[in-house]
Amino acid sequence: MIGKRIELDGTIVEKDGQQFVSGRGLFRDGYTRIHRIEPHGFASSPVKGGQGLLLAPNGDADQAFVVGGEHPGHRPGNLPGGGTAIYDASGNIISLVGTKIRIVAPVLELVGDLDVQGNIHATGTIIDELGNTNHHSH
Repeated sequence: MIGKRIELDGTIVEKDGQQFVSGRGLFRDGYTRIHRIEPHGFASSPVKGGQGLLLAPNGDADQAFVVGGEHPGHRPGNLPGGGTAIYDASGNIISLVGTKIRIVAPVLELVGDLDVQGNIHATGTIIDELGNTNHHSH
């Protein structure tokens, strides 16, 4: 098996539910349309400059695949042990740390119903654009 770290060039091709990326290795050796493997239930598109591990089973380039694709300049740091963060290249973050879920984004769009069991605490204005405020009580 051959393993090499590559820097992704930002080229991404999606085909038949799979993602293929391109990049260059340490000695500027180029790789194009290499299958990028992701875990079930998670999808992302790595940015230019992301780093991945290219693996070629039995040294066969026709079987090569890439795992990873993380860009060190976009990765949130200082997560405690056991912490998890989902993030993008724009600085939006959803983190799961201890007993808290934190969402950092300029706008949070929720599509569908929201059922809350417990209190809602707000430190800002609640805007009712559909005029339903007369249907609630305190």
